[in-house]
Amino acid sequence: MTVRKLSSALFFVLVSYALSAQEAAPTGTYRSFSPADQWELGVDLGLPFVVGDIDAKFPGFGGGLHVRKSLDHIFSLRFGANYFATENEQDTKNSKNTWVSGNAQVVVAVNNFRFNKPHRKLLINVFAGVGVDNYSTEYENIDQSDPSAPSTGELDGTTNGHLELGAGIAYRISPRFNIGLEHTIYTVFGGNADLLDSDENFNRSVTTYRDVLQFPHLSLNFNLGGTDKKTGLKKSEPLYWANPMSMVGEAITALEARPIYDPTDTDGDGIIDAIDDEDNSPAGARVDTKGVTMDSDADKVPDYKDKEPYSPPGYSVDANGVAQGVPKYTTESDVNRIVDAKIAAIKFPEPKSNDWFFPNANFAYNSYALRYSEYEKLYQVATVLKQNPTLKVVAIGNTDHRGSEGYNNVLSYNRAKAAIDFLVSQHGIDRNRLILNWAGESSTIVPVNGANATNRRVEFRVAKGETEMARPEGPEAGRGGKMQGNKDAGY
Repeated sequence: MTVRKLSSALFFVLVSYALSAQEAAPTGTYRSFSPADQWELGVDLGLPFVVGDIDAKFPGFGGGLHVRKSLDHIFSLRFGANYFATENEQDTKNSKNTWVSGNAQVVVAVNNFRFNKPHRKLLINVFAGVGVDNYSTEYENIDQSDPSAPSTGELDGTTNGHLELGAGIAYRISPRFNIGLEHTIYTVFGGNADLLDSDENFNRSVTTYRDVLQFPHLSLNFNLGGTDKKTGLKKSEPLYWANPMSMVGEAITALEARPIYDPTDTDGDGIIDAIDDEDNSPAGARVDTKGVTMDSDADKVPDYKDKEPYSPPGYSVDANGVAQGVPKYTTESDVNRIVDAKIAAIKFPEPKSNDWFFPNANFAYNSYALRYSEYEKLYQVATVLKQNPTLKVVAIGNTDHRGSEGYNNVLSYNRAKAAIDFLVSQHGIDRNRLILNWAGESSTIVPVNGANATNRRVEFRVAKGETEMARPEGPEAGRGGKMQGNKDAGY
């Protein structure tokens, strides 16, 4: 009970002192010289052993992880987790302990009280903390306090609180990495303190005492952290590596390096001599930010003498700064005349007749009646013809391979005639601009022998010397008259 009270009191005092050191002064009365710093992430590897009633057998093995954050340049908090496996052996007695724990420690950087270097190369740490552990122990030939218990067996996992004390030394390899050697002692609170080796000296004239777990280990420590979001500055190393007075020293050095202010202005141009590149400027002359007399047009005649301070570049000037040989400026009417002449000289290319592409008008099987779905295509043909009054178009009727050749010739003629009549009657196209041709089944697009909607069409092409073809011989072919349609076409 006494050990528990002392450890709790020690932990409370250390944390209270560290937090009081962090207390901020009222806003606007003090400038903090402690920058935002990085976290430490460490990997601990070592050889744990139990000092108890039975001699420790080496080597045990163990490891852990920890994170550490500075409270100031001296104090920091460290949180970690560990796993240990140890073995004790004496005569015929043997025990094996497995330990898992988590902890919180207050770490004191002892030698960072000195301010002689900007960064510590070696850091001496002492630390104390508390934790929670769960351990189990397998034992052989060890009498237990319970007479009914066998001398060989296993002590099931038991959860306890414990105190941690230790010290170590760390060596700084780089701003991002350091390596340390530490030794930590663990002492368990309560009745399980003497059971790490499972021997309570039962039936022996030896006083029962606490078993102590010891962990000498190597720490590989990495500093993590990028940019401070508030200031935009790169975070420093953890404060326990940095000299608390380094920023103060840098500020004093920068202050000492500043020149002594001398307000002398010999020529009275408003620029003090310390930064005046021309300390004898004429009285009343305009000067730039370096105290040099202004020459706005860079003609080597200063403005206070220049009767034309903005002379056009590229011309020589007289002693008064006036440009010589400058041609008469172009007037607005001159610009309009030049632009009009250039536009008039532009020759726009005439549209080529072979540049036009016309859609095909398609028909139902054995029909030359125009369907509503083809009206838009004929409207496009009519639009081109109206916009190009000199253009002539050939309408060529076609069929698929169903039916005889003579029948298909007449049907293709009827289809071409129906398309031409529609353009004349509905869109007012001059009949003389439309040349009727027919091809029957001889010019298929899709090479199939049966019915095909793509082959049942009227093609439109720009006329290139074609003549109109007469109706082929043969009886009437196809259905005409009223508009024809089907379900696939939408009606």
